[in-house]
Amino acid sequence: MNTKTMKKPILKAVMLITALAMLTAAVIMPQSKDAFYNASYIERLENIRNSGLEQYFNSSVVQKLPSGISDDEEISVIISLQTDALLDLYNETDRNVAFSEFASESREAEALVDEVEAAKSEITSALAKAGVDFTLGEEYTTVLSGFEIVLKAGDFETLCDSIGDARAIVGEVYNVAETELVENVVNVYDTGIFNSSDVPYDGSGMVVAVLDTGLDFSHSAFSTDNFTSDTLGLTYEDVAKVIDETAARRLFEGLGVDDVYMNEKVPFGFDYADYDADVYSTHNNHGTHVSGVITGKDDTITGVAPNAQLVSMKIFSDVQDTAKTSWILSALEDCVILGVDVVNMSIGTACGFSRETDEEAISGVYNKIREAGISLVVAASNSYNSAYGSEKNGNLGLTSNPDTGTVGSPSTYDGALSVASINGAETPYILFGETIIYFLESNDNAANENDFVQTLLGDKDSLEIEYVTVPGVGRSADYTGLDVKGKIALVRRGDNTFEEKAMIAEAQGAAGIIIYNNVSGDIK
Repeated sequence: MNTKTMKKPILKAVMLITALAMLTAAVIMPQSKDAFYNASYIERLENIRNSGLEQYFNSSVVQKLPSGISDDEEISVIISLQTDALLDLYNETDRNVAFSEFASESREAEALVDEVEAAKSEITSALAKAGVDFTLGEEYTTVLSGFEIVLKAGDFETLCDSIGDARAIVGEVYNVAETELVENVVNVYDTGIFNSSDVPYDGSGMVVAVLDTGLDFSHSAFSTDNFTSDTLGLTYEDVAKVIDETAARRLFEGLGVDDVYMNEKVPFGFDYADYDADVYSTHNNHGTHVSGVITGKDDTITGVAPNAQLVSMKIFSDVQDTAKTSWILSALEDCVILGVDVVNMSIGTACGFSRETDEEAISGVYNKIREAGISLVVAASNSYNSAYGSEKNGNLGLTSNPDTGTVGSPSTYDGALSVASINGAETPYILFGETIIYFLESNDNAANENDFVQTLLGDKDSLEIEYVTVPGVGRSADYTGLDVKGKIALVRRGDNTFEEKAMIAEAQGAAGIIIYNNVSGDIK
């Protein structure tokens, strides 16, 4: 018979793949299409299994929407014209002027705007003549030449018949990220933010654009009182010079520099989802959280780059918890116009895009962001399997477009730096001498997880309690001659169920039971 001291455990974040020398369960009593599709026709197959027809599809004339999209579902389609975008035209010049000047003053820029307008007029006239109900959305000239149309999925075929050699990109919808701080054994502040005080860079002269749910600009972390940089990467005069060329200006008629300029710390802010200059989110603070982690500074918060300037681009609407591709593209266009240094996007679709042709088209846009000298940092969206969390599909992938990747778009594009998250598990353990023994908590009858150590301790800080190793596998006969009253029964896994082992130990008067594995590996 042995004794040991039970103390309050220190919960540690450990990687899920950690190899454990011993795992126990504790129970307490009483408790490709690689081709780019130029669509003129769409073929949809529904409720057909193993039809064998797909081999006959000509990818140059046949496009398919995912079978899970109903005809009356509203979709956002980006019409990408075959003409070069402003960034392409600029790269063909000798670049003896800034891109912002080229976009606002060159004849090429003026001609491109006229060409997009003419194409939009021609396509929309054809749709109206065909009796299609649609809504015009965003317009793009910087990273692609085109515009957005919102219409019913059932009218997609008619749209494809009306766009000639242009490409139809079905826009994705992104869910807002959840904010959750975890404790890591790294050099971090009490807030959980990485302590960069030993790094010789504080962000001075850099401009970081955060595309997220918005910003609480009244927060002291974004006040000029805590902003000490002598070098500004984006000034009031800089914003005033380019404001008329921004997508924000196209979305909000009459928008001026005073509408978007907050202070030297936050020289630009715009809501691309709701088409206004108010970036304050009414129901989600994730954008403020991310902005604070990157650039915040006050008595409580010190961001990684506290002297960097912040551009807040709100891409999530106040009336819905998703972000549309069209809104993101508008914000990215303005990132180029403003000349930001870094773009942060804590968004992602874990199962990638619904159609590979859309992914290829949008990937080209992100490549242009990189070519413009902007560092594009995107969340990897590495959340379980590729379809986990898909309410519409019941956590299952689509048979029409199976995808097993666990890293999602848009972080997988060549133009983006994909930043993954490790979901640390707060794993309780028992310290026996110098040996750390991790264990998995048991559940009660209502499937609620027990707290083994806390249940034993109650209001005490520490407790000395005996344990008794029960021979066999914890059957009633195995307790013959043993006194386990008020003690912990240490029982080997095997033969009978965990519940039976716990009931027998309780009947013998044990305070608790620890079940250890009879083979190597995890115990479940």
